[in-house]
Amino acid sequence: MDRINKTKKRKWTKRKTLVLIMLIAILAGILTGVFFIVNRFIPVKNITKDNININLSTMKPTGNSITAEVSTKTNYDIYYFIDYAFAEEKYYENEEFSEEVEELSTDEIVAPPEEEQDGQINVKQISDTEYHKVENSKFEIENNGVVYLKYGRLGKLSSVPYVFEITNIDKTGPEIGEIETSSTYTSITVTVNAIDENPSELQYSFRLADSNSYILTGEKNTYTFTELTTDETYTIFVRVSDQFGNESEAVTEATASIADSNQEVIEKKLYHFKVNVAANTVTVYDKGSDGKYSEPIKAFICSTGKSTPKSGTYKISDRYRWRSLFGGVYGQYAVRIYGNILFHSVPYEQMYANTLEYEEYDKLGTSASLGCVRLCVKDAKWIYDNAKSGSTVEFYSDSSNPGPLGKPTAQKISSNKANRNWDPTDPDKHNPWLGGDGAVTKVTIVSDDNYRVTTNTSSTNTVTNTNIGNTTSSFPNNTIVWNTTD
Repeated sequence: MDRINKTKKRKWTKRKTLVLIMLIAILAGILTGVFFIVNRFIPVKNITKDNININLSTMKPTGNSITAEVSTKTNYDIYYFIDYAFAEEKYYENEEFSEEVEELSTDEIVAPPEEEQDGQINVKQISDTEYHKVENSKFEIENNGVVYLKYGRLGKLSSVPYVFEITNIDKTGPEIGEIETSSTYTSITVTVNAIDENPSELQYSFRLADSNSYILTGEKNTYTFTELTTDETYTIFVRVSDQFGNESEAVTEATASIADSNQEVIEKKLYHFKVNVAANTVTVYDKGSDGKYSEPIKAFICSTGKSTPKSGTYKISDRYRWRSLFGGVYGQYAVRIYGNILFHSVPYEQMYANTLEYEEYDKLGTSASLGCVRLCVKDAKWIYDNAKSGSTVEFYSDSSNPGPLGKPTAQKISSNKANRNWDPTDPDKHNPWLGGDGAVTKVTIVSDDNYRVTTNTSSTNTVTNTNIGNTTSSFPNNTIVWNTTD
């Protein structure tokens, strides 16, 4: 009897234990479900500069990437996304101009408004599934881009990203375009057109083929070889490097002989330019008998755009023989008006005079640019050659009155397949519109394959620069741009 009672007691104890375990499991499940349900309604805290620490450092001596080290005092995980396709959208976004500026006389100057660079970045809507979890507090940034950070908990990410920008990773050497040469019986002068995406000052070097030593000219992009043999053709190497040690090298040929014509020496002076944004005209004023800029002497047809200032007066400053423009194109004879707003030619696909975007040329006289003032080459070159830095540019809008000298016209060129890749007003001696042969200065790029020289034979003279040797980079200014939506 006692044995039966003990057996029943053990069975009852087991039942109670199983029931208890089941109850605990059910309760745990309920609590877990409630926790997850509640968690879905409780927002994850957003990252701010007060609750996260970010350190940036180079990961490799070549400067090919940056390591971002992030830490936080919170219990959240950190997730990141890197947008490498951001730069083109930023070109004009901070160029805002007031349309209500006090009327100024032509001898008065208003200082350019301060650029609205208060840390704002064009933040995109990125799906949470695109974010990656930061492991061991570090992740690698391989190219310039915008970095998005979010806190995460149980698969849920914060709503507003924390954003900063990387702009100083430079992997490529400067881009070398057309090399210009002029000569006498015993000398050859070489001028290099080169552009680098980094705003650092470029360093130039030159050598003849029979010499192993480069002549460093520093920031000067021209050099004259003297004591040469008359009528002998020389092979000339040029090398351009940036502050990170990235280099590009190219080679051209020139003959020591008398120049075709003597170039006129032009003395620059101050002028006043009035840009009629509505009529797409530019009028140039010189000083009149009253001592003010009241005498109109030239009128240019132009193309302005949505970001061109509608009013205000500014002073021109920097000038560039060739200048890289928004959209991966280039302009000749560029002169800075303010910020990213410049006078320049109609865009070219490359830094060669026979790569004109002829469809854009046919738009002269209409609003076609993003913000710059586009001109034909002849007019852009006139400003480049004649207008002294400090000359003033006044913007206004009057569609009914293009200006005292009227609105010039520009010929349409798209239908002329033989010549349309050239600006018909370009004074280049090779310009086919002017009876030239349509050729551009011979340029070859030296590759990094044992310095093998390869000649470009493309009809449009496409040039792809190749880095020479090893490259080294440093990152002195790893500045984080804080997003104002903290």
